Amino acid sequence: MIDLLQNIGFIVIGYLLGMAFAGSFIGRKYMGTVDIMLHKLFKRKVTLAQYLYWRYFCGIEKPPKPEEIRRVDEAIRLFNSLIEQLEKTFWKIRV
Repeated sequence: MIDLLQNIGFIVIGYLLGMAFAGSFIGRKYMGTVDIMLHKLFKRKVTLAQYLYWRYFCGIEKPPKPEEIRRVDEAIRLFNSLIEQLEKTFWKIRV
């Protein structure tokens, strides 16, 4: 049992050291991409801080958005469609 825990500990430490080593050579974008992949794999909740880190520090174009941003995007889309409908309606009345 101790050997199993020791082997798992070595695997985890090796993975972390490997990622740190790879990140220093490959770059931030690779590290952010791997981080996103792990979040999707383990179905972790994305926070605003993680989104900002991936978007502006790692330079990933379209990282997964947290629920708060998705709700705001949906509200903006609905508001814009409402404005368009109002413009069409009032434009028809004026003409």
